[in-house]
Amino acid sequence: MSLNIFLTTWNTGLQGSKAQSQDLTSWLLPVLHKTAIDPELPSGQIPDIYAIAVQELLPVHLALAGLSGPVLLALTDRIQSLLTSHATSISPEKTKERYHLVSRVSHGGNALWVFARERTTSGRLGKPMKATLGLFYGGMGNKGAVGVRLPIQRGEKAGWETLTFVCTHLEAHDHNLPRRNAQYQSILSSLIFRASDPLATPYQPYETSHLFLLGDLNYRLVRLPAGVYPREARQDDDVLQLEKERFEMVELDTLRIEQREGRAFGGLREGDLSRFAPTYKRIVGQVDGYSRKRIPGYTDRILFASHSDPPHLFSPQATLSPQPPPSGGETTSIWHFSSTPELTLSDHKPVHAVIELAPAAHSAPAPHLAPVLAPPPSPHGPIPPPTPYEVLLAWKVMGTVLDRLVGWPWCLLVLLGWGDTRAGLGVGAFVAMVWGVWWTGLWSGGWSA
Repeated sequence: MSLNIFLTTWNTGLQGSKAQSQDLTSWLLPVLHKTAIDPELPSGQIPDIYAIAVQELLPVHLALAGLSGPVLLALTDRIQSLLTSHATSISPEKTKERYHLVSRVSHGGNALWVFARERTTSGRLGKPMKATLGLFYGGMGNKGAVGVRLPIQRGEKAGWETLTFVCTHLEAHDHNLPRRNAQYQSILSSLIFRASDPLATPYQPYETSHLFLLGDLNYRLVRLPAGVYPREARQDDDVLQLEKERFEMVELDTLRIEQREGRAFGGLREGDLSRFAPTYKRIVGQVDGYSRKRIPGYTDRILFASHSDPPHLFSPQATLSPQPPPSGGETTSIWHFSSTPELTLSDHKPVHAVIELAPAAHSAPAPHLAPVLAPPPSPHGPIPPPTPYEVLLAWKVMGTVLDRLVGWPWCLLVLLGWGDTRAGLGVGAFVAMVWGVWWTGLWSGGWSA
């Protein structure tokens, strides 16, 4: 059977807690917002799996202090309710549908949810595995990656495959391009999926049947073509002219350039970026418009690879073109690929893709015998070897300690008024009162003794 997956990524700009009160249908249910600009958007489709990636979920001090739990729980309930009610409303004869949470993993400001439709996946899913990785200096988590590895039975009695979803937030700023490439290599070597059984085989991200990389990868444009800032599409636009302008921007995309040169993202492909405007750096509170403080860029990306991908998808022409050659149905295909400019909470716009995995053409009898991805094509080098367990454990411990050493004092400073004068004065007055009462009691006790 084929498998439909909805993939989406959004950097909420540290405003994840506010997303709970936002209308999220334009992001997670774009079929309800179908317009003449998106004529190909599939209607009435109920995805089998949702993979939802978020970066900068909440303010950095809270993320480093490890205080993301309440926001994660609230968003989980909100998303699950939204997906379930929508699926029921568009199902044939309004048959009751339900999505259940397969796995959720977070680290720092990164969070990843995987939901599955019970009607089509019940009894077909294996036990998921999680992984986290801090990518900032010393292993800190304000830049990092999280992942979920999910076995799934594609056939009636066999045909096992593995789906690996990775959410990541890479280094910012134009001059850090080599560091972004290095962080991607670190994900391949150090985002290790380990089962609770110590005898079970650990897996790197590339050791999977299908790999989905979502996140704020922070790759920008080399420059603006003709110095003109991009804009969202309008119904009265000259479509050919708009496509020409966006195609010029895609050719200046540094991720595509690095991929072509063999420095990162070998064997991964994506949809047609020219279908929408660059997603960063947008003006908060506005559907259209860009900040003049940064060169715009397609920072928010959805890249993927399948074990069934034919070599011609990675020819030099396919790498240079914004849209890979059609696959003819023998491998994973893209049904829809776009952004959601209606969400104005952040300086990033969400990106989503609706993809279909072709029916399994094999009969792997167990998850550990599932097919895996081919090595990256030339000019890319081989996948780096896994980081030794002891080294990775030390890196994670150091990163967690540094996160807490920075996060908790920062939280205290914020609580005492740094960035919020009125709150700081209130808390400061309360602390002073408590200290005064304690000191007076101690002083009085001392004299009475």
